Amino acid sequence: MTAPVSPDPPDQYRDCRGCISWVSGMTRGVAGRMLLWILVISAVTAVMATSVQLFFDYRRDVSDLEQAMRYIEENQLPGLAEAAWNFHTDALRVQLDGIGHSAWVAGAMVRYGPSQTAELSTGNIHVTQAEVLKFPLLRHVGTKQVLVGEIYVAPNLSNLYGRTINRIAVVLSTQAVKSLVISTSILLLASGMITRHLTAMAQFAKSFEPGKPFAPFVLRRKRQAPHDELAVLSDGLNDAYGRLYAAHQFEVRHNERLSEQVAQRTAELREAHEALAKLATTDRLTGLANRLGLDNAFARELVRAERYGKPLAVILTDIDEFKQVNDTHGHQAGDDVLQEFAAILQREARGSDTVGRCGGEEFLILCPETDLAEALIIAERIRLAVANHTFAAIGNKTSSFGVAALQQSDTEASLVKRADQALYRAKANGRNLVESEQAA
Repeated sequence: MTAPVSPDPPDQYRDCRGCISWVSGMTRGVAGRMLLWILVISAVTAVMATSVQLFFDYRRDVSDLEQAMRYIEENQLPGLAEAAWNFHTDALRVQLDGIGHSAWVAGAMVRYGPSQTAELSTGNIHVTQAEVLKFPLLRHVGTKQVLVGEIYVAPNLSNLYGRTINRIAVVLSTQAVKSLVISTSILLLASGMITRHLTAMAQFAKSFEPGKPFAPFVLRRKRQAPHDELAVLSDGLNDAYGRLYAAHQFEVRHNERLSEQVAQRTAELREAHEALAKLATTDRLTGLANRLGLDNAFARELVRAERYGKPLAVILTDIDEFKQVNDTHGHQAGDDVLQEFAAILQREARGSDTVGRCGGEEFLILCPETDLAEALIIAERIRLAVANHTFAAIGNKTSSFGVAALQQSDTEASLVKRADQALYRAKANGRNLVESEQAA
């Protein structure tokens, strides 16, 4: 019997008939039939393997959920009971949060206190839900167990179901992709159209260094190639790295400015520190070292003298009858005389000497690497310079000097004391004299 001839189908169905014909042609050959059988077997195998795998995975997840509940019951309830007994809210919160962090717990609530009126909760829990588990919190008091509270734990069933559904989707998708991606031509096509460009982009991203000049990434395709997803990705890559490069350049310039500012502030702080240190050790009236400055110099020079066996001498001096200057000419004139006297001492002393004001009209010169005879020569030179100087406010004035040299076991106090005694003898012998510590 001859089958009836159907009328010509509309144009929109011709493409579908062409696809069917192409598939039929593929199945006529051995290779086509083998490919079809491979696809069918792969699909059936994938379904069976997926079913078995999902069954055991589901049972393992259920076991993990039950184990998690047992762990809470066996290991964490005693600690919760102890904290509830002591009304230790912080400890309850910490342990409750630890339970809530479990992937198998959706939420938990503790009720404790008189009549279980106090409660703490974490996560999402409604105690009226059927799946919520309730555990009593028992504490041993003597030989009895006392109920101190209750904990409600909501198992995270959505996690269980979600993991199962995700596994179904992942496994089926994987098997489907494995079954479909068999054709070598598809792999070659994908490699030629996508993979090599992505690899080039990855190499570009790997070679990018913010400090180097930025050169945009260019897709190696024909000029008339469409502006497809690869072009969009390339543009986005260039835009992102261009902004990253610009941000790096801004950061470099900003850091350079910050470094300059830090260096400038550091220099200013150093100068201020040095100025403060100088002010702390400098006599305000004369500009010479003050008592603190002299003490620092003494400590330094005594260590040098003892370490290297070098001589050290001290010259103590003051202006003769200086009180009369203040009484007769006033304190301003006295200050002027002290300043001129200090200038003479500074001028006549050596560069290695330390000249300082002890207080009032008394001054001290510390002479390193100088024995007693050399110190006497220095003192005499200064005495003559003072005697020959005409002070602006009072005319001529004299000064007296006491000289002492460092001896074994000397301290700053003992050395200055002998110089002071020599100065006292110079005053007693008529002033305008240089006396040594060896004088009778």
